[in-house]
Amino acid sequence: MRRHAIESIEALEVLHPASVVTVGVFDGLHLGHVSILERLADAKRSYGLPAVCVTFSVHPRAVLKGEAPRQILSLDHRLELLARQGVDDAVVIEFSPAFAGVEPETFVEQLLVRRLGVRELVIGHDTAIGHARRGDPDFLAGAGRRYGFRVVAVGGVTVNGEVVSSTGVRQAIAEGDLARAERLLGRPMSLLGTVVHGDGRGASLGFPTANLEVRSEAFPPFGVYAVTARTERGDLPAVMNYGLRPTFHQDETHAVLEIHVLDRHDLELYGQRVEVFLHQQLRREQRFSGIEELKAQIARDVEQARAVVRQLPADQVHGLRRG
Repeated sequence: MRRHAIESIEALEVLHPASVVTVGVFDGLHLGHVSILERLADAKRSYGLPAVCVTFSVHPRAVLKGEAPRQILSLDHRLELLARQGVDDAVVIEFSPAFAGVEPETFVEQLLVRRLGVRELVIGHDTAIGHARRGDPDFLAGAGRRYGFRVVAVGGVTVNGEVVSSTGVRQAIAEGDLARAERLLGRPMSLLGTVVHGDGRGASLGFPTANLEVRSEAFPPFGVYAVTARTERGDLPAVMNYGLRPTFHQDETHAVLEIHVLDRHDLELYGQRVEVFLHQQLRREQRFSGIEELKAQIARDVEQARAVVRQLPADQVHGLRRG
């Protein structure tokens, strides 16, 4: 997928003479978003045109109100998931007070029509673009009639009686309710980061770990988790520890996220981007009396994680599946 970062509409050259387009933040890329992207994929096949997603570098509320909900996914993670859903181009707007003042008429004519050649616009039922959010579905439908493109507004998605939303996903992750998060996402919750050098403490305990630097993503509570690590060598069962490592008196302001890949001591993951899919919390973080007690508990964690991952369906962590 091609990424086009712009600070103004004028900064984007004509991208396509014709395309199908969606617009939104898509934070979390939950099942509600997936339903929009599936409709976009249908339009892509029907028209034989590239699929474009217009999204934002930060949540617009961060600029408009000076505060925004903590984002679930980093921008890089969000774009990677969009690519998996068949999006060909992502136009990433560096949202600013100046961009917030763009009128919806300008957004439609200058961006959607002139630069993207929109033939079909797929939106959520609550989408609103442009200054003062005037560009709601009714406005966009009228603009479509005027400029000759189709507008499809996709309704909300309900799972087990709950309307799927980024707010619900965010709450489930914060509470450590991985089952609820997975129901709303349609896939296991995941974290995307880069493997960086650690202090080697895991190796000294007999359980070498890869330290993962993850930025701007929603984290679950401190604890130990059964996970799958998506690496250049494939999807590998692992156990993840996220926390302050209180047994070693860590800096209480610096949490560490580390994974131990099960039964593989031949991996060199340093510098790789790794996506970690969380399946089950094994235990909360705790302080141990000493190294031997900690090593014994890690060995139990490893066995428990192995049992959890072994029972997963074969497609559990592959792509964005409907749940």
